[in-house]
Amino acid sequence: MTGDDPRLALQRGFIAALALTLTVIFLWMIKDFLSALFLAAVLAIFLFPLQRRLTRLFKGRKAPAASLVLIIAIFAVLIPLLALLTLVAQQAVEVGQTFIPWLQEQIRNFRAEGLAGLPDWLPFKDALAPYQAEIAQRLTETVAGLGGVVIDGVRRAGGGALSFVLNTAILLFALYYLLTSGPGAMKSGMDLLPMRPHDRELLAERTLSTIRATVKGTFVIAVIQGVLTGIGLAVAGVPGAAFWGAVAGILSIIPGIGPPLVWLPAAIWLWVTGSPVPALALAAWGALVVGVIDNLLRPILVGQDAKMSDVLVLLSTLGGLTLFGAVGIIVGPLIAALFTSAWYIYAESYKDLLAAQDKSEGG
Repeated sequence: MTGDDPRLALQRGFIAALALTLTVIFLWMIKDFLSALFLAAVLAIFLFPLQRRLTRLFKGRKAPAASLVLIIAIFAVLIPLLALLTLVAQQAVEVGQTFIPWLQEQIRNFRAEGLAGLPDWLPFKDALAPYQAEIAQRLTETVAGLGGVVIDGVRRAGGGALSFVLNTAILLFALYYLLTSGPGAMKSGMDLLPMRPHDRELLAERTLSTIRATVKGTFVIAVIQGVLTGIGLAVAGVPGAAFWGAVAGILSIIPGIGPPLVWLPAAIWLWVTGSPVPALALAAWGALVVGVIDNLLRPILVGQDAKMSDVLVLLSTLGGLTLFGAVGIIVGPLIAALFTSAWYIYAESYKDLLAAQDKSEGG
């Protein structure tokens, strides 16, 4: 039976179709746990150097080394993260109970006094006069919607406690497995791809480098900008500083204009409420410290791991957030990296094909 035997081709086609079908069914079956598994893989990438050193310390025994790495990850990452999320949730409720009623009061005053209650330096003040009623209505709807989003988000987070515990357990179990058997499993999986060894290595390298660049260039900078924003807000006396700092960290995925969407309105609020000195200090802190930290740290943290343009990273991050939720911050750039890698591999293969054809014609 030769390689061109139609029965052999039919068998291979059937096996491939069966494998793909079962893969889709399996992924659909575990879809609620895919985020936890993916985060475990991301953590394993960054924790594996520590796992390797501890394995040498334990004379080649991977299991105790992985157990110690898990304990370190729980106390260094998981517990502080839970404490931060609890604080942010508490302050989200406080914001909903204080800041939103203040906005509603300002809108009521605007309805009563009209544009006359606005400062004279406001641009286009006269041009807004015909739209006063509509502006007030839109502001009322926006504030009501904002309050609903905050309260509903906190309520859903509390209601998903059981799911969170289950996903955390799966994450830790998967992380232990990946620390002990991850490299071998990854090599076995890559060997299944019908590609040249060089192309498989390129695809794996691009995947790992994109994950490293995304985590370091997005999460680390987001944490730093969020903390700095929160510190500035707390010192300036803005309520819910931890909550707004978390919002600034999330918005930091939009380079340049993300954190200012938090600290600039806060500075304006301080000015309007009669605190000009804290307002100016917060604006200076945001512009001179928070505003430049991205340009200062991103080249240091990302280094040579970045393989895509900033525009592609931004678009893929926003698209990933829209499609996959919070985990899309990593999944989006990863898909974009695989997209660019696949086309690069195709282009290289096409060049090799043309070179082979030219050689055969020349011969």
